[in-house]
Formats: sequence, C-alpha cells, structure tokens
Amino acid sequence: MAERITIHPLNRGLRPLRLEVEAESGRITSARAGTTYYWDFEKTLRGKDPLDAVQITQRTNGLDFVAHTTASVRALEEMAGVKPPQNSVLCRNILLGLDIIYGHITHFYQTVVPDYVPFPPGGSSYGLPDLRINGEPAAKIQKNIWASFAARELIHRTMAVIGGKVPHICNVVYGGITYLVNSPDILKIQAILKDISRFITGEYADDLGTLENNYRDYFNIGAGAGNFLSTGEFTTGGPAGSLIPARALIGNKTVEVDKEMISMDCTGSKYKSLGPEGSLAAELEPVPDKPGGYSWVKGAVFAGTTCEVGALARMTVSGNPAIMGLGETAVSVLGRSRARFEECQILIARINGWLAQLLPDEEYALKSYVPEEGEAVGTAEASHGPVVHYVSVKNNKIHRYNVFDAFSWNLCPLTANRKNGPVEHALTGVAIAIPESPVEIYRVARSF
Repeated sequence: MAERITIHPLNRGLRPLRLEVEAESGRITSARAGTTYYWDFEKTLRGKDPLDAVQITQRTNGLDFVAHTTASVRALEEMAGVKPPQNSVLCRNILLGLDIIYGHITHFYQTVVPDYVPFPPGGSSYGLPDLRINGEPAAKIQKNIWASFAARELIHRTMAVIGGKVPHICNVVYGGITYLVNSPDILKIQAILKDISRFITGEYADDLGTLENNYRDYFNIGAGAGNFLSTGEFTTGGPAGSLIPARALIGNKTVEVDKEMISMDCTGSKYKSLGPEGSLAAELEPVPDKPGGYSWVKGAVFAGTTCEVGALARMTVSGNPAIMGLGETAVSVLGRSRARFEECQILIARINGWLAQLLPDEEYALKSYVPEEGEAVGTAEASHGPVVHYVSVKNNKIHRYNVFDAFSWNLCPLTANRKNGPVEHALTGVAIAIPESPVEIYRVARSF
C-alpha cells in the first residue's frame, strides 16, 4: 500500500517548499513539489517608467539581484536595439560572476551542509538520521560555516566597488554602467579576489571533499530526467563568444537555445492563463482552488520540455571536463554540489581576465532612449539557474511584466503533456530508510 509523506515547509531555500511524495516498499513512486504562497511581484511594475524595472526587479528574491537587474536591462536594450559599450559588458560580467559565486557559497554552507553535519557540535542536527561526519571533520566544517560569512562579505565588498552598493546595485543602467572603473579600483578588486579564491580552493574544497568521501552513494541519488538548459552567459563581445553557450540537452540531443522556444506552462500551478496560452507575455489570474493546481510556481519549459537549470546544467552543456569526468554520476545530489564548486573556480579566473580587459579611458555608457512602445525578453544566468524577464511598453509606461526565475524551471509543476519538473523527477525512485525522518528527500530537494 502506498504511503504519503508531506513535508511543509522545507526551509533553507529562497522560498519555503511543500513536498508531497508517495512511496511503496520504501521507495518514492511519485512526487509533487511547489510553493504555497502567492507571488505576483510583477503587478507592482505596471504603469511605471520602464527604467524603474532595472532597480525594482532586484527585489524579486533574497539572492540573484544582479541577475534580475541584468535580465531587465537586457530586455529594454533588446527592445531598442541598443548595444552597450564593451567596458560595461565586462563590468556586468564581473558583477554577475561574483553574484553567482556568492550564491554557490551560500547554498553549500547554509542550505546543503546542515543535512550532513551534526549541529551543535556533537549534536544530532535536529534529529536527522544518517549523519556520517563527526568529531574533528565535523568541527572543521562547522568552523568553516562562519568563515563562509567572511568570504561572502568580501564578495559583496568587491561588488560594491563597481555596483555602487550591495545588495541591490545602483550603477547598472539602461545603456551601460554609470561608474567609471579606474586603475586603483582594479587593483583593489584583484587583491580581494585572491582572498576569495583562497577560501574556495581551501576551506570550500576541503569541506566538499569531506561530504563526497563520506556520502559517495549520493552520487547515485537524485538523477532526474537528464534534460538541461542554459540561456547563455558571459559574452565578451569579441570573437570568443560566450563563456556559457545558450544551449539545451534534451534526451542526449544538443539544441541551440532560441528565446522563442521558451514558454510558460501553468497546468499544475494555481494560475489561469488569460492568453495567449503558453506565451511569456500571457497575463495570469490567481485561482487558489484550481483543480489540479498544487503550486504557486509559474512553470517554464523549453520546446515543451521541463529542463533542469543551474550550475550542473551550465557545466554539462559547456562540456566542463571535471563534470564530464564523473560520467553518469554527475547528474546527482553531490554532482550538483561539485558543479557549483567547479563553476566558482572558473569564474574567479574569468573575473581576473575581465578586469585586465577594462579600458578606464573608454566609454562605459551610451545615451539612448527607451522606445514609446515595444516588447522584448531578456535573460541572465543566476546561481540557481536562468532568470527570464518579459516586458511590454505602451505610451512610455510598462504595460506588462513577467518574471521567471530558477524556481520556474526546477520546480515547474506538472505540465500539459504530463511531464514532471526536475525536482519531482529527481525525487521519484529515491529510497527512504526512515519514513518518519526522510532525510533523503531533504537532500535531493536542497541539491537544486
């Protein structure tokens, strides 16, 4: 007989989750994952000046504010056909790269680690079973949690040099960036980056290694469907193209990503589309009691398929050798943590390269005007996955605005063609040792 397990709320994420699974003979046979509170931030933008969106959308969630401002400004620039100067492209890359590193460190130490290490020292981590790291190794990780706060402070200090302030930067604007980065700024950032890099290659690397050595079986848990998506990121404007390609891997087939192939699917959510159906421009009406609706997440799909997003997806479509070397075990709970770490190392090196390419005497912004009418879609990769911003402008005011973040992808509810989202896929098939304390569910869900 099937047993139903409900976890609500699952905390330590950007939003509290509700997970419902059915298990037979100790193994999950089906899963539903979603959020239980209404989120309709975009309505506050209607009627405002389009330029306001660049600042306001940074408040979409507690992390990824640089990604949201980047996607917003890219949508407006695409609408107008504006190409910002190379210096501003490099500065935006630096800010976004630092924001992704910040998100990865935060995710590992504040979201992942508490499921594997007892707290307080010698304690039982709130009664969780299967805690294999104890004694000196556990004490070291506990100490490094506090060190991670110092590393994150350094990242924000670095971002503030270019962004003006943190959180919620103010210097990224339509047409470029308002701050002229000078040579002393570059030297200051390079010096701080060395300290950040030491933490990543030292404490972070050691702690991840401890988890991997003690929980090797979690390289075989939480695989999911294996469909991946990246909307592309970190262009330099030169012949080298983008560091991360706009690419999807669907059923082992590589597909180049066109934004027109991204659509919205709210079949399993508590929204009703007022049309056009599936369009990113569609207006949504909340329906709390909608039959079949179990989540307030607006689902996002690519070519009609649910896709996993985030560091593992980016490293997979990019062909990162460290991730490719893991083979089939890459798509797993610990494979996702390994991908975040590998991406941190890559971005530190690239940020140093972008700093070296800055030309302080060259322009950082263009004078341009937002069209009176138009619509466009802007994307940016965040630590958890791509954010997608749709904007339409009429009579110089925002007519409609829709935001889709990593939740829309990884927590996509059941779609019209009966496809589960990535988190639901990853949970299905997982064995649960103790139904009263299903730590396996926590670890799979928090790996995204």
